[in-house]
Amino acid sequence: MARLAFVAALSLASLAFAQTIQDGVEATEDNVAPAAETVDADSASSGIDYFAYESSQLTTDVISNLTTYNLSDVTLFNFTDTDAETTAEKRWGRVCKTHPTDKSWPARSTWNLLNLLLGGALVEGIPTAAPCYSNWPQYNETTCASITSQWQTPSYQLSQPVGIQYYIFEGVSCLPPSLTRTGANCTLGGMPSYVVKATNVAQIQLAVNFARNLNLRLIVKNKGHDFKAKSSGGGALSIWTNALQGIQYLGSTYKHGPSGYKGPAFKIGSGVEALAIYSAADKLGLHVVGGNTRTVGIGGGYIAGGGHSPLLSKYGMAADQVLSMEVVLPNGRFVSVDEKNYPDLFFALRGGGGSTWGIVTSLVIRAYPRTPVSTLTYSFSVGDNISTEVFWNGVNAVFAKFPEYADAGMYSYFSVSCLGACTFSMAPQWANDLVASSLQNLSAPLFNELASLGITITNAVYTDYTGVLNAINGTWTASSETGGVWNFNTGSRLFPRSNWENATQLAAQNAALRTSVEAAGMMLGYNMKAATNPTVNQDNAVNPAWRETLLHALLGATWSQDATPADVAAANKKLVETMQPWRDVSPDAGAYLNEADINEPNWQQAFYGSNYDYLYDLKQKYDPWGVMWAPTAVGSEDWNMTGQIAYYPTQNGKLCPV
Repeated sequence: MARLAFVAALSLASLAFAQTIQDGVEATEDNVAPAAETVDADSASSGIDYFAYESSQLTTDVISNLTTYNLSDVTLFNFTDTDAETTAEKRWGRVCKTHPTDKSWPARSTWNLLNLLLGGALVEGIPTAAPCYSNWPQYNETTCASITSQWQTPSYQLSQPVGIQYYIFEGVSCLPPSLTRTGANCTLGGMPSYVVKATNVAQIQLAVNFARNLNLRLIVKNKGHDFKAKSSGGGALSIWTNALQGIQYLGSTYKHGPSGYKGPAFKIGSGVEALAIYSAADKLGLHVVGGNTRTVGIGGGYIAGGGHSPLLSKYGMAADQVLSMEVVLPNGRFVSVDEKNYPDLFFALRGGGGSTWGIVTSLVIRAYPRTPVSTLTYSFSVGDNISTEVFWNGVNAVFAKFPEYADAGMYSYFSVSCLGACTFSMAPQWANDLVASSLQNLSAPLFNELASLGITITNAVYTDYTGVLNAINGTWTASSETGGVWNFNTGSRLFPRSNWENATQLAAQNAALRTSVEAAGMMLGYNMKAATNPTVNQDNAVNPAWRETLLHALLGATWSQDATPADVAAANKKLVETMQPWRDVSPDAGAYLNEADINEPNWQQAFYGSNYDYLYDLKQKYDPWGVMWAPTAVGSEDWNMTGQIAYYPTQNGKLCPV
C-alpha cells in the first residue's frame, strides 16, 4: 500500500498556507511540506525494484491532496496527459518560452512555493565563477583562486549546479578572468535561472510539470559533457540529475522477459559515472560497454546519443546494451520503458538524442565476462628520412588495416597532427581479449609495410591489462581529461566500410582526410565498428550510419582567448567548410551526435539518418508542448533562439516557436 509521506504535515499546513497568502504571510517549510508519495519499490512495471529515490514520486493522489486542502497555485503542478486528438492543437498553440524579461515570469513567491514542495532542492542560478567578479555579491578573491585552480577539471564542473565542460555555445557568460577574454564581465547569460538538485523522482516530476504549465524553458544536466550546449539555456529551469546514484547487480542469470535476455546485468542510476560502474563490474569479474572518459554519466546523454566504446567492436553500441529504463515523461508521468512498455519510446531513448524524450532516472544494462585487454602505442613523423609524401603513404597504410582490426574486435584511437611537422600517433590501439604477444603478431604486417616505406617504428609500447577498468586507468588518467574550456569546437564524420571496398573511393577518402588535416592542423580518429550482437536488441534510434562505420574522425577549430564573437563565428564557419570534403566522400553516412558540430549542415540526416522522420513524429506524440528542447535535438527546428550570430549559436536568447 502506498504511503503519503507528506500528509501529516500537509493536511493542516496547506490549508494554513491558503489562508496566510491572503494575510500576506510568507509560506515556509513550517506550513508547506515536500510533495511526494512513497510507493512500493516492487511496483515498477519493469519488474526491477525501484531505487529508493525512485520510490519517492509525485502521483495523482499527491495532487488531489494538494487540491483538497486548497493549496494556492496547485494547478502549476498538475499532470497534463497527451491526447492524440489535441496534439496538433498543442503544437500550433505554442508561444515563446517565458523568459525572466517577461511580465509573466513567475514571482519570487511562486518560486518559493516550488522550492518548498521540492523540499528545498531549488537553487538560484549563479555563475560558478561569480566570486571572481566584484559586481557579484559572492565576490571573494580567495574563493576565486580556488575556483580557477579547479576550473578545467571535469570533476569540478560536474560538481557545480551550472558547471559544464564546454562553455563556447553556452555563450562564455562567466569564466575566471585569467581563462577568458581581457576585460570580460560576468553575467548569467546562457546559464539557467534556477536549478533543481534532484535527489528523487518526485522533484523531477514537480519541475517538469511546473515548467510545462508555466511555459518555461526546461533543460537537463547530468554531467554537462555535451559539445553543443544541451546542458545550458538562458532563463531556463534546469534539472540536475548528478545525484541519482545507485549500482545494483542483478545477478549472473538475470532474466528480462520482454527481450528474452538471460545473463549478467546491472541496474544503475543515471547519475553514475563510467568509472564507478567499471569498478563495480570489475569486482565481479565483469565489464560493461561504456566510454573512455571516466567522468561521463553512462545513463545520460552518452547512451541517449548512441555511445561508442572501446568494447564497441565486440558488443555493439552502448545504447544496444539497455534492457529497460525508468523515465519521467514531458507530461510529468513516471513510467517504465522497455520492449513491452512504451516500445516506441524505448526505441527513441536508445540513440535518439539527449534532453529530448524525458528524464531517465535509472536503466538496466547487460554485462559481459571480463576479458584481458592489451594496448599498443606508437608514432611516426615527417623528419630527415621521412618526407611528407612518405609520411602520408604510411598513414594510408595504417588506414588500410582498419577493416581487419575492427573485425578482430579492436578499437584504435589515434591522431594526425600537422601543426608543425606532421605526426601520426596511435594512443592507443586497444585489443579486446588479446594479450600483448598476440597484438604484436597482429601488428607485425603493418610495421613491416611501414619499414618498407622507410618508416621505422622505434617507440612501440605494448601493455597487458586484466580488463577494461585497469586499461582505462592505465591509458586515460584523470589528469588527461579537461573541462571548462571555450576556445575550440569540434566536428565529426562517420566513414563507411564501403569506402574500403572500392579502391577509388578509398583513395578519395584518404585525399580528403589529408587535405582537411593539413588545413585545420589536426584530426582525431577512432577505428572501430558497431558489432552485430544477437544477445541484445539493436533495433533502436542509433544513427544507422554507425552500423556501417569503420572510422569516426573529428576535426577542430580553435581561436585565441581574446577572440570576439565575430572571430568565433568565422572560425566555426571555416570548420564547416573545411569538413565538406569529408561529407563529399561519405555522402550517405553521417556524424556522431555526441561529438559533432552544432553547425553541421543537414543535421537531421547527419545525426539521425533514416530514423529522423519517425523520431520527429514520436517527439510530437510524447512532447506536443515542446517542453524539452535542446540544440540539434529531434524537433529542435520547430523553435528558434533570438539574437543569434550565424555559426555562433549561443543559449542566451529567448526560445520562440518558428
